[in-house]
Amino acid sequence: MRTSAKRQSSSPTDVITYRFNNKMMYVPPAENFDQAVTFARSAFESDLTGIDKSQISFSLNVLANGKQSSVGISSVAWSRMMSHLARYEIIDIHVQPEIKVSGPPPSYQPCGSTEDDEKQQHLSSHSSSAFHSFIPKRLFQRLSA
Repeated sequence: MRTSAKRQSSSPTDVITYRFNNKMMYVPPAENFDQAVTFARSAFESDLTGIDKSQISFSLNVLANGKQSSVGISSVAWSRMMSHLARYEIIDIHVQPEIKVSGPPPSYQPCGSTEDDEKQQHLSSHSSSAFHSFIPKRLFQRLSA
């Protein structure tokens, strides 16, 4: 596997490699992040069509302290990174899962419930949730009283 290395010559890199789902495609280096997303969608049309831009990210494999690591490329660093890439450098494409916000939480009760019922529902939903560990015990005890 090839790792990131600074180019040897001062001439611009004319081709890099995008890798997605173990498939690779040669593409020209993108001038900015938006263009990189466009090139990625074009290179992997069947896989990336319909994927929102916010879900697409990129990374490089680098050798740091004798270990191989994956380093993400932020949108603001994109153009600077392009000037440091070697010819045929491999950039990995990632698709982040879409975050969907659904209706109210299961403990939600619409109009018609009493204030005490709502308080008890609220407290019981917190005691069984992962958020319980974030509430200081003294505060939680005060809320439960």
